[in-house]
Amino acid sequence: MAEYLTKEEIKQWRSSLEKITLEEFAARLGKLIEEAKPTNDVVDMVMNEQKVTTENHSNIDKQDKFSAIAQRAFERERQISHTPFSISRPKQENKTVKQEKKANIKSEVKPSDVNIKLKKSLTDREQTVLDYLISHVNQTVYAKDLAELLGLPRDYIYKYIKNLRAKIEGNNLQNCQGGGFIFTA
Repeated sequence: MAEYLTKEEIKQWRSSLEKITLEEFAARLGKLIEEAKPTNDVVDMVMNEQKVTTENHSNIDKQDKFSAIAQRAFERERQISHTPFSISRPKQENKTVKQEKKANIKSEVKPSDVNIKLKKSLTDREQTVLDYLISHVNQTVYAKDLAELLGLPRDYIYKYIKNLRAKIEGNNLQNCQGGGFIFTA
């Protein structure tokens, strides 16, 4: 029966200045390197399974792996994105939603010419709120109306009003004394 390297001999090999492999060192001593023992350690079992799964997928190119990761990220972005430029909605649906918004704005009040300078770009919901406020220039608009327009709870509307105030240059959006907001041209 062949003798295996002991821990002391392995330590000796590690501390030696010679640049030889452990297999060469064992051959010099006429010994063998002990094979990996089976383990019941959960960490080792899990790590060994991960090695097996990665070895099975080693035939896939790195480019294919990156493409797969990019595709998953793209799909996830489509699911969570809220911007008007989102790909999550089909283009036809986007057009119909925008047409409905325009139709609602036109039917509610006559359009007025309002020049607004923005410090930052608006999200689609902020743009919807701004369009509604513009269509009701110099009129009181209540948070409940905006909440109904966006299909959100009324508490969320105050966030959009705050963001609009920060993104619009000037002091066009004010609170009314009786409640609500008024947008002046």
